[in-house]
Amino acid sequence: MSNFELPDRINPYQMADKKSDLSGEIETKRLKRLEAATEGLPKPANATVSFDLDGSGRRVISGQVSGTANLLCQRCLKAFSYDLEGEFNLALVYNDEMAKSLPAHLDSLMLLPDEPLDVAQIVEDELLLCLPMHAMHPEGDCRIETQFGADESGESPVKAPNPFDILKDLK
Repeated sequence: MSNFELPDRINPYQMADKKSDLSGEIETKRLKRLEAATEGLPKPANATVSFDLDGSGRRVISGQVSGTANLLCQRCLKAFSYDLEGEFNLALVYNDEMAKSLPAHLDSLMLLPDEPLDVAQIVEDELLLCLPMHAMHPEGDCRIETQFGADESGESPVKAPNPFDILKDLK
């Protein structure tokens, strides 16, 4: 992937009519929601975005995104690195009627023809969807302390008297 920084704003309708492709990076400072949902982003996200017309004449945006996020393990509460990868297929629509008539493999992106599109926003949306529901290290990688307060002297703890032992004598 090139080190080309993807543009801030584009006209997706013109890009689809020209059947254009974009490939490059999104700097971490542009992924504020993803950074807030994680323990940090160690490097920029990579994306390849293609604008095209499908067989029905719809303007579609498809692409792949990848990145790395530091997540907090819910088992051991230690940060770990997690690779994020995803794909998306969007159709540009400007009203609800168009969105309802889309086939199941396309998600709608509501955008008026003269509105600019922030490429970082669709990349960030897809990366947010790639986050796991419960962040955890792979099985066996967690260092969890399962016994707390173990006696280091090796002696068995003194057994406290049972307060109900008195009731045995009442028979």
